[in-house]
Amino acid sequence: MAVFAQNTTVSIQDTLPEVVKVAAPVRQFSAERYRLDPLSVQHLVSPLGMGDAVKYIQTLPGVSTGGEGGSAYYVRGGSHGANLVTIDGVSLYGVSHLLGFTTAYPEEIIKTADFHTGGFDSEEGNLTASHLRLMTRDGDYCMTQAGVSLTPFLLSAHVSGPIVKDKVSYLGSVRISPIGVEYKALRGIFNRYQNTLRDFGLMVGDFFSKISYQKDSHNKFSFSLFGNLDRYAFRLNDLSDDSLGWGNVIANLSWDCSSTSVFDRVYSSFSFNGHSGVQSQETSLNGSNIYFMVRSTLDELTFLSTAEKRWDNWSTQFGYKIRGASFNPGSSQVFEDVRGNNVYTMIVSLHGQLEYGSLDKFLFKMALRGNLYGYGLLNNRQTGWMCHPEMSLMARINLTKKLGIETTVDYLTQYYHTLEGIPLGWSLDMLIPSDTTNPPERVVQVYGGLYGVFNKNRFRSGGFFKQMAGLVYYGDATSFFSSALSGWHENISIGEGVSYGAELMYERVDENLSWRASYTWSKTDRFFADLNRGRRFPARYDRRHIANLSLDGMIVKGKNKQLGISSFFTYQSGSWDTLQDGFLPGFIPIYKELEKLPYISSLHNYELPAYIRWDVALRVGIKGRNARQDIGIGVYNLLNRHNPFMLRYDSEAHEWNYVSLIPIIPNISYQISF
Repeated sequence: MAVFAQNTTVSIQDTLPEVVKVAAPVRQFSAERYRLDPLSVQHLVSPLGMGDAVKYIQTLPGVSTGGEGGSAYYVRGGSHGANLVTIDGVSLYGVSHLLGFTTAYPEEIIKTADFHTGGFDSEEGNLTASHLRLMTRDGDYCMTQAGVSLTPFLLSAHVSGPIVKDKVSYLGSVRISPIGVEYKALRGIFNRYQNTLRDFGLMVGDFFSKISYQKDSHNKFSFSLFGNLDRYAFRLNDLSDDSLGWGNVIANLSWDCSSTSVFDRVYSSFSFNGHSGVQSQETSLNGSNIYFMVRSTLDELTFLSTAEKRWDNWSTQFGYKIRGASFNPGSSQVFEDVRGNNVYTMIVSLHGQLEYGSLDKFLFKMALRGNLYGYGLLNNRQTGWMCHPEMSLMARINLTKKLGIETTVDYLTQYYHTLEGIPLGWSLDMLIPSDTTNPPERVVQVYGGLYGVFNKNRFRSGGFFKQMAGLVYYGDATSFFSSALSGWHENISIGEGVSYGAELMYERVDENLSWRASYTWSKTDRFFADLNRGRRFPARYDRRHIANLSLDGMIVKGKNKQLGISSFFTYQSGSWDTLQDGFLPGFIPIYKELEKLPYISSLHNYELPAYIRWDVALRVGIKGRNARQDIGIGVYNLLNRHNPFMLRYDSEAHEWNYVSLIPIIPNISYQISF
């Protein structure tokens, strides 16, 4: 029997039309779509002291989390890379920021955030699990506004105002992290209590700028520029110097026309999207310094146009999206010798959608999309084309004024794969395109459920089934540098998966006290013919039971002063890891006797202990004549529970240890808005 000892270690961590609201309350409450309330997102307790949309998503039913405190989330058994995140319709491929503790974009720039898990609209594509659709706000057209936010982890500022009153506005935001400076100031004290991390440095920041021009009451033009950078360097036990990082650059030019002679709305945009990730290591081997580097990039140009038309109880939208991309996945460098894998792709999508409904009775939707996908390797001129149809159906019927039923069916295709697990499932993801030997991911999913609204109370319950094909398993993540040199393509296995489960959520929305309880029971497995002796095994984050309870209340509510409290508790079944669970007798000729050889019965054969966490925070709001101040004081992981993240074998003690990432973390934040 293996002996398990708990051991906490320090870890270095991973436009489109808005939804049209209708009059009937029961119609606004959908089982497959969530409109994220900005205040609920802001009040959510997080390691940095300020919530964000991804952290909020991780509290919803049907969603499983990855590493503690990280930005990874898994929806209804899908992989982390199966989730699409867009800003004003442009894909954001690197969402993680500050080792996953927060997201790459500031919440101050977000106007609306919608989370879709099924029944997707026709313009949504290249996803198989979920879509977080973020729409940025315009700058103020009449008056200048500004704000500053301070936490021990991030310093941020934003400003908006008119360039030409009532015509042209601007919005700007910038954030930087002071952790590198703080570490250098406290390095001596920090190193007294640990001997693993010898040195650490980082460069983390992001910016956003947007100029909007209202030509008239129907036409608006916008240009936005967004960028973020995460770079980390660290030295462990003087054995090697390691670094890792990722970043995004997005430029978007758009035209939004709210009315034409033919259509009720036309939206068009042209955008550039660049994403990169890099990991390097400099080490000493036999007296010589060796330098390894692996770098992955994706540069994408997208042009799209969507039109809408409504009449009586009917509504339709249709359009197209053309995107060309240049991939360089897993290029490597050894002794200044650079080896690349340039791949060029194109996706041409034509889509259409038809809705028929009555405000307080029913809604039926059919969304269709046809994709023509082309790929090619520049160095040996291998090219190919694929054509795939996609479909989403949705039926929503109000049984009474307070109760309704909803069902959705989705047939989806995703052409970009994400290789994860470098080395512990961090958000440094390598994006690779589909080809003949690496087919696109295909998903069929069905959902059916009941939902209702009773005064200030709302609930939803239902079940889902998902069949997945074309899943990617990257088995050489632990030896990423060497495998990259021999070619990442040879280390990929293609398989399938099944996920099914039940979801329940009940919430009360009130001005003074709001709470939400959710529960998910699910089962997710994977099958790869060349792995685990051809047997199915649990997915890494197949958590059988997930229960969440959140509370947001107002203790004191005055004209100029407010005191509120936020709390979040979660119980999640443990994730899965692979453990040596026996021995086999083996004969080693050099010793001329039988030896005990390690034996692993199957992949993901050990379920880690349950994940339990309780977060609490107090917030104070003070409104002055010219400014508003908000102060937050909270504790993340109040129980100081060392939740196991993975197993690690101690070869000296001959035992397995639990590795946990985040202990109790107090936090404080300060915001002032003018």
